[in-house]
Amino acid sequence: MRSTLRWRHRLSPLPSAGESGLRSGSGEGSDLSGNVAPSPASHPRGPLPRAGGRLLLVAAGLLAAGLPALAQEALVTAQLGNAVEIVDLASKKILQSIPVPGAPAGIALSPDRKTAYVTRPEGHGVSVIDLDARRVRASLDLPGGPLGIGVNPKSGEVYVADWYGTRVFVLRPTAEGLSFEGEIATGQSPSGIAVTPDGATLLVANRESDSVSIIDVGSRRETRRVAVGQHPFGLTLSADGTTAYTANVVSNDVSAIDVGSGRETGRVATGQRPYVIALAAGKGFVTDQYSNTVTVFDPATLKTLAAIDVGDHPEGIAATRDGKTIVVANWGDNALSLIDPSSLTVTGTVETGDGPRAFGDFLR
Repeated sequence: MRSTLRWRHRLSPLPSAGESGLRSGSGEGSDLSGNVAPSPASHPRGPLPRAGGRLLLVAAGLLAAGLPALAQEALVTAQLGNAVEIVDLASKKILQSIPVPGAPAGIALSPDRKTAYVTRPEGHGVSVIDLDARRVRASLDLPGGPLGIGVNPKSGEVYVADWYGTRVFVLRPTAEGLSFEGEIATGQSPSGIAVTPDGATLLVANRESDSVSIIDVGSRRETRRVAVGQHPFGLTLSADGTTAYTANVVSNDVSAIDVGSGRETGRVATGQRPYVIALAAGKGFVTDQYSNTVTVFDPATLKTLAAIDVGDHPEGIAATRDGKTIVVANWGDNALSLIDPSSLTVTGTVETGDGPRAFGDFLR
């Protein structure tokens, strides 16, 4: 009951950018009949209208060879704190808080892991962070509601989902920051993004269309659209890029997709309001926002194995490079939970700033 009361206290909508009044929050699980879309950051349970599912786009192709085996740092978007925090996982301390106005939510890293790209749903744009200098070095304004973000592991192109539209923006890294290259048509309310390891295929979870777009990167055209569960949000690829998993927020399950054939192959039940999926130690791990748990499943059989209690309202999730730790961002507790994927136990907690979302590729 305490968790419920705390959440109601934290459900105050954020002021909309450039307006003096407060926007009405809609949040995950609310009625979809409203005609006016609220701010992407107007509800703590989801950076967008009706989006309790968020996503974690763990593009397996970003795990490039030659990188350190263990992710030493977590780059956490503290949405309510308007910052990106660099957290040392070994010492469990925040090394630096980098101001990023506009309710930062989504995050993705360049192939060399030296640059972070951060979406700002209320700031209507993307910030470029130099991780060696630990500062924002550029920004690019974008229309709509930029939320989900991913990076092509081969070309370095950056893809940003427009939550309020039916498109993904294509951005090119430059010496100055980012340049706008074009758009790719998708389903409604695109959210989670993943790119195959060869850089040839882009996948996008279309929340309002209950589908996943499979896109040919070369032609920038959708080649298939796969029907999945209700309101897919987080989208994650297997290490070889052959299987995709979507966290279906409203139907409380995860869909498995064969990328080559473009078809759903099965589903696994989760807790309430699944957000994103991580893969490690031969298992799948799903953040359940309303259950305050992480559901563990077998990717081969799609059977539920366990439910691990974590913090309040878990959202972003990812596995360290050695696969020995699962990192979970708990929005309601302002903390990260560290999970041992073998014993399925929480091994530690790290305090963060206000509203940690970590929606994307946030470990290095």
